[in-house]
Amino acid sequence: MPRMIWKGIIVAGIAIFLTSCKASEPAESAEDYLYPYLENQEVGFLDSTLEKEIDPQFKFVNNRIWPHTFSEGLAAVNFLGTIGYIDRSGDITIEPQFDYAQEFKNGAALVQDHGQYGFINRDGDYIIEPQYQNAGNFSNGLAPVQQHKKSNWGYINQKGEFEIQPQFEMATPFSESLALIQTSEHKEWGYINPSGEIVIPAKYERAKSFSEGFAPVQLGYKQWGYINKNGAVIIDSKFLEAQPFSENKAVIAMPVDNKNLQQKKYGYINRQGDIIIEPIYEKAFSFHEGRAKIKANGKYGFINKRGQLIADPIYDNAWNFKGGFAMVKLGEKYGYINRDGVFVLEPIS
Repeated sequence: MPRMIWKGIIVAGIAIFLTSCKASEPAESAEDYLYPYLENQEVGFLDSTLEKEIDPQFKFVNNRIWPHTFSEGLAAVNFLGTIGYIDRSGDITIEPQFDYAQEFKNGAALVQDHGQYGFINRDGDYIIEPQYQNAGNFSNGLAPVQQHKKSNWGYINQKGEFEIQPQFEMATPFSESLALIQTSEHKEWGYINPSGEIVIPAKYERAKSFSEGFAPVQLGYKQWGYINKNGAVIIDSKFLEAQPFSENKAVIAMPVDNKNLQQKKYGYINRQGDIIIEPIYEKAFSFHEGRAKIKANGKYGFINKRGQLIADPIYDNAWNFKGGFAMVKLGEKYGYINRDGVFVLEPIS
């Protein structure tokens, strides 16, 4: 159990697309992070020294936008069923009006209104009116969209015009200048460039996006391996499951034993495909800031890059490290631990 470190000056514990026509704010550094916390079921924010920055005043709702995160100076916050944006002073800058809203990226955010997706700028004005059944973030100046429930996916530019006509069964945002798409004809997965050209043939039954130069794909015998941006197999197919690389490590799953090849445990490999952290966990997640969330016996904890536990799996939920802290949940209470797994603020609701 982590040791408790009390900070007397803090009364409450911490609970946490498309370019606009005006320049966006620079990315936030660790010193700029604001961390949400709960006090009497209301959300406030602390600064990177864990001092109160915004008083608790926003009703806590455990939905898709929790934990609230600031990006480009704004954070999407729930207001009794609708979502708006606040600035770093806690003032409402975009009135609550959305069913769902994402973080700002390059001066724009994906929002949902009356079941339809569109994009807004930092003034809250629509850049692209809500009109899509589904949509993804902008990357490489393009965003994947689906106009109707059963229609094909294509890619729009920042004016809302189709640069890549709807033709895919499924499409994902560009990652490292390649986008994962599924063809309508054979339902197989491949990769396109920003011109819409298929640069890695659609021949995979399952696949995931590129990260750090590699992409996980399902190859022979329904096992997973990795390809590079030329489509060459870099790591042979030998895993029951595989995730994209992060901090030069990737989550993989292996059989528990030879008697039940479908029962899996999760561990990590390096870029050569060697197992560097043995697959012993019920679930494992990508590394962030040198720490990775793992699940064991139905609870969450954290390991370091050597695979050593830095926080025992005792939490009902946990989130990635950001600026040296990770949010954890015990029962219905939220708190934060540091990189050593020590509570810097005790969970509270």
